[in-house]
Amino acid sequence: MKKILITLLFLLLLSSVHASAQRDLKSFPVFEGKIVPEKQMIATEVRGGGMATYKLDYYRGVSFRVGTPLATQVASLVSQDADGALVRETEKTGELLTYALIQPKSKGKTNRYLCYQARPEGDGWKVTLLYLEGPATLEDLRNMFEKQ
Repeated sequence: MKKILITLLFLLLLSSVHASAQRDLKSFPVFEGKIVPEKQMIATEVRGGGMATYKLDYYRGVSFRVGTPLATQVASLVSQDADGALVRETEKTGELLTYALIQPKSKGKTNRYLCYQARPEGDGWKVTLLYLEGPATLEDLRNMFEKQ
């Protein structure tokens, strides 16, 4: 019983470390469902051993379909994250940010990345936003997430 309790406390601590690392990002509210309602999003969160193949320790992603006003709001937050980043690669379609690969300042020894893509779909946009942590390099990510 003591081992189970210690394991649960460790997992809670690990979760809070990842969440605090994301909180300094302007796009953090998107992951929390504060910009696009959670019921409209497909959210994924993975941590631990299954990510070792990709040289990642943590993966959090959201995907959703929205109209132009919300897509513009999300793109603005991602652009603000790009402004203070160590590395940023961005592309726009007109005035709307449609692609970004951003490496925010690291917290400790772990590399952090924010990946963003917005594609036109019907009368709106399909937006995907990923937050990644781990020893992966930008080149590793470029190989994994080739721009489409």
